[in-house]
Amino acid sequence: MEPLIPDDELGPFQRGFYRRDELEVHGALPTDDVVKEKRVAVIECIESIPCDPCGFICPVDAIRKDSLVAPPVMDWGRCVGCTKCVPICPGLAIFLQWIDGDSGYVTMPYEQLPEPRIGDEVELFDRSGREVGEGKIVNPTYQAKGAPNPLWCVTVEFTDSKLVYDVRAIRIRE
Repeated sequence: MEPLIPDDELGPFQRGFYRRDELEVHGALPTDDVVKEKRVAVIECIESIPCDPCGFICPVDAIRKDSLVAPPVMDWGRCVGCTKCVPICPGLAIFLQWIDGDSGYVTMPYEQLPEPRIGDEVELFDRSGREVGEGKIVNPTYQAKGAPNPLWCVTVEFTDSKLVYDVRAIRIRE
C-alpha cells in the first residue's frame, strides 16, 4: 500500500524524525574533518523544548544552551567524547561518532534486551528505521544502574565509514 503522502513531502513532526539534510541545515552534524580527528557528540535535538540535562552533565562545557527551551549547541572543539551526555538525554537524541580509516563508529543509547556484549553482530538502522548495514558491538557500557529499565551506551563498529552520519539504532542478531 502506498503512503498517502510521500516521505519527502512530510515535515519532521509528521514523519517522526529529522532527515540528515534537515540536521545539516541546523548545523547539528559535524564535518568529516572533525569526526576523523576524534570522537565527538552529535546532538540531534533541534526542538525548542524545556530540557537541559546534557548541558549540566558535560564536564568541559562543550554543550551550550542559551535558555531552558533553546536547542543545545555543540562545540566540537571542546568535546572530549566522554559519553556522559548520551545516557542522560531523555529524548535519546545524542550520539557519539568518529571515523578511523575505513571504519566508522557510533555510540548510542540502547534500551532493549538482550544485553549487549562485545563482539555481538548487529543490524544497523538509520533514523527512519531502515536497515543500512551490519556491524559489531565493540563497547557496551551499562550506565543506568538501579534504573527500572535497562539503558546502555553501546558503541558499534562498521566498515562503511560514511554511515556514521546515518546509523542511529541497532538490533542484536541472535
